[in-house]
Amino acid sequence: MEELLKKMAKRKHIVISICCLLLVFVIAVFLAFYKNNKILFAHDYPQIVKNGTLKVIVEPNKMSYRVIDMDSIVGLQVKMIERFAEDHNLKVEFVEENDLSKAMEMLDANEIDVLVWHIPVYDELKNKISYTIPVFTSRQMLIQRKKSETDTTKFIRNQLDLAGKTIYILPGTVYKQRIEHLSKEIGDTIHIKEIPNADPSDLFKMIVEKNIDYTVCDEFVARVLLKDFPTIDMGTAVSFTQNYSWGINPASTILKDSLDSWLAIYLESKDYNRIYRQYTGVP
Repeated sequence: MEELLKKMAKRKHIVISICCLLLVFVIAVFLAFYKNNKILFAHDYPQIVKNGTLKVIVEPNKMSYRVIDMDSIVGLQVKMIERFAEDHNLKVEFVEENDLSKAMEMLDANEIDVLVWHIPVYDELKNKISYTIPVFTSRQMLIQRKKSETDTTKFIRNQLDLAGKTIYILPGTVYKQRIEHLSKEIGDTIHIKEIPNADPSDLFKMIVEKNIDYTVCDEFVARVLLKDFPTIDMGTAVSFTQNYSWGINPASTILKDSLDSWLAIYLESKDYNRIYRQYTGVP
């Protein structure tokens, strides 16, 4: 009898082990299937229409997204995405984030639908996000104090003079990638330091107060900020003119088509020209 009980216990242990292995196998197969077939699980335009809300993640800055009060949000890209939502009978839910890498993680996890950001179209990002057609073109500019006889800091007009210098940027931005490329282009080291929990205006203030000497900023954002920081110079480009687009989850193909079709018409409209001039300062 004792021998029989031992055999039954052993058999039960084997059955449990096999079941556990099968469960692990099924989970592994599902995860592999999900990873390679995200389109089947995508939160695409039909689901957005059904829910009635477009979730948009934005980078806070004076040009694209700025909260005036509880009932007033302004900015070029805010107004554009609101126009899209109005034309498609959707409400917009904005989520603020300064770190692009975190924003892209949220996009990949379908926590948000559209990445409305100052994103230059980089080939390195195309395996992570799907770009809409270009929303506008811009450049990345070196931000520094204006040349002064009382300021001993090197004033930069030639990119070669950035050799050995330290540029301060926000974490998770595309500027790091651009500075690394520029460092290779000039054949010398450009040091990069990240300042967390800040926004572009904070970095401008730090330059004015001489806590740091250099940062990099999108040309349009910098132009808007110059109104508050007249002692800042933004005359040195560190990139060529680039296309800037919104980011979509690669699996959200219907949403991308909807945005592209709408943008193709809206970018030629008088309404777009009006708000573009309003927020960029371009005549």
